[in-house]
Amino acid sequence: MKKYGFITGVILVTLAIIGGSSDLALAGGSGTTTAGFLKIGVGARAIGLGAAFTSVADDASAVYWNPAGLGRLEENSAQFSHYDWLQDVKVENLYAAFPLQSVALGVGLTYVDFGSLQSYDEFGNPGEELSLYNMSAVFSISGMISEDISVGASIKYIEQSFDLVKGQGVAGDIGFLANWGGVDIGFAVLNMGSGLKFETVQENLPTEFRGGFAFKQFNRRALFSLEGHAPLRGEMSIHQGVEYQLANQLFARSGLVYQTNSLQDQSALKYNLGFGVGYGSGQFDYTFSPSDSFGADSRHNLSFSVSW
Repeated sequence: MKKYGFITGVILVTLAIIGGSSDLALAGGSGTTTAGFLKIGVGARAIGLGAAFTSVADDASAVYWNPAGLGRLEENSAQFSHYDWLQDVKVENLYAAFPLQSVALGVGLTYVDFGSLQSYDEFGNPGEELSLYNMSAVFSISGMISEDISVGASIKYIEQSFDLVKGQGVAGDIGFLANWGGVDIGFAVLNMGSGLKFETVQENLPTEFRGGFAFKQFNRRALFSLEGHAPLRGEMSIHQGVEYQLANQLFARSGLVYQTNSLQDQSALKYNLGFGVGYGSGQFDYTFSPSDSFGADSRHNLSFSVSW
């Protein structure tokens, strides 16, 4: 009975999110979106795998990538990650997962700090410094509906602040994860909602469909993942990741991302390189993403995870 009660709860949460988002259309509408920070990615390990993590989702960052992964976790876990995005923009993430007897819960917080910008009047004189930030807070629930299948759903609050002007909104995610013959198959729909409202203007969210598979080989020392990301508004991308366990708690990773319609000054093929090293119940992960366009900075992602 607990299992069916959980399924009913997930369905009701998801329907409430979608039902309250009357402006969401799966076809048509504006081709632009806001809250692009929701697509940055969470965790150095996941990004090191080329963001091909929907079918992996085996740590606290499953709250972001695929909430269905939480139902498979056996220990409490938490993850903090820091990401140098563009120029001086900093991205901070704190995510945690709590497996319970019949369900698993997850929470997460993302904060993007743009620092302060100098304002100028019409004569070019400096004025007050402007504060800009983006943030999201998410709550997830997940559970196993059979020995090999888990489902999950998330609800998140999103806010973008441009000094005195703020946009706020609520969105939802749903996820599915199954193991078939040793292959993990994952699907997720992220950022479903009516958008962010800036005073009287409603902006679209970056709703995205993700799906793929992952499997382990060579005595389960090597992990391979492959998936596609299809934005509701935008071009599809293909993601591939490889992780190899060099020693007991030492991992090497690489990831590839192919953008089907890249900008003129950007490469269609991007790659990441990273590693992970663990000690006891903790693990440190690092990923390097080289610049893919002229004048842009290379990016560094750091994460620290702990389980108990």
